[in-house]
Amino acid sequence: MENLADAFLRLDRKDISLLKAIERGMRHSEWVPIEDVIAIARLSPKGASTGLSRLVEKKLVSRTTEPYEGYQIGFAAYDLVALSDLVDRDVVAFLGDLLGVGKESVVFEALGSGAPGPDEPGAPPNRDEPPLVPLAVKFHRQGRTSFKHVRRARDHLRDQPRCAWIHAARLGAAREWRTLKALHPEVRVPRPVALSHHAVVMEHVGGAELYKVELEEPEPFLELILKEVASAWRRGIVHADLSAYNVLVGEDGEVVIIDWPQAVSSRDPRAQELLERDVKNLLDHFARKYHLVVPHQEALATVVGDDGGGRKEGETGWVDRILEG
Repeated sequence: MENLADAFLRLDRKDISLLKAIERGMRHSEWVPIEDVIAIARLSPKGASTGLSRLVEKKLVSRTTEPYEGYQIGFAAYDLVALSDLVDRDVVAFLGDLLGVGKESVVFEALGSGAPGPDEPGAPPNRDEPPLVPLAVKFHRQGRTSFKHVRRARDHLRDQPRCAWIHAARLGAAREWRTLKALHPEVRVPRPVALSHHAVVMEHVGGAELYKVELEEPEPFLELILKEVASAWRRGIVHADLSAYNVLVGEDGEVVIIDWPQAVSSRDPRAQELLERDVKNLLDHFARKYHLVVPHQEALATVVGDDGGGRKEGETGWVDRILEG
């Protein structure tokens, strides 16, 4: 498919309405009946048919005729639906180059206000136009490979046995958004800006992945990272997928931890095991690359401190509510 920004510019309002209608319909049907598309998009049958044919030709929409005429979208069109919403809300003004492609996400650089969208908590009622700031737009892809595998591995999908694969990404994005909101600014994570469908907009922090960096003095950086892991633990959250691939090292010597869709509450029965794995992944990287050997239990003790079980505010389960929405 063509570049995402180019594809967006080539769409008109009717195209966007049709894509949004199919996306809404796919919450209940794998293939959305033509009658439902027409009703949701509020278009005439002729207008909808013409628009759908054009979107099929652009390979943004797939069509079936058996056992009924139905339509579905994939991630390329889903990205456009989210991008349209972010543009309408004045969150994103310009979409730039691709920053990275992972197994479960693609990330683009962008320019935008850096402020919450009008329907996000914290948005001022009457904003003057703020200066544009560098942003990163992360489109989640949790359902792209095997939805059944993703469902087994993700807490937020366990109670959604019929959740369409396209909405696995939406739920993953919402989980990461809530986690960033819970951690920032106490923990060095990207500042969350906005959420739309399966896209999370955050500040573009820059820096390079830890595995790409050659550190002259690795030990202070390991201490910095463990300090951030400890801060998250005190907030009652475990990253659960931490490695040298999702720690960014900036030119200022600071570290930022990214990619939080798998985060779990410290109340989770697997929390201690996942925390130990996170710490082990870091120690293994520094031992392999820099021959810096730190005993696992010693490093783990610096993370958990005296409370061993992460921060808990009475029996309120505040972190669990945040992560589960």
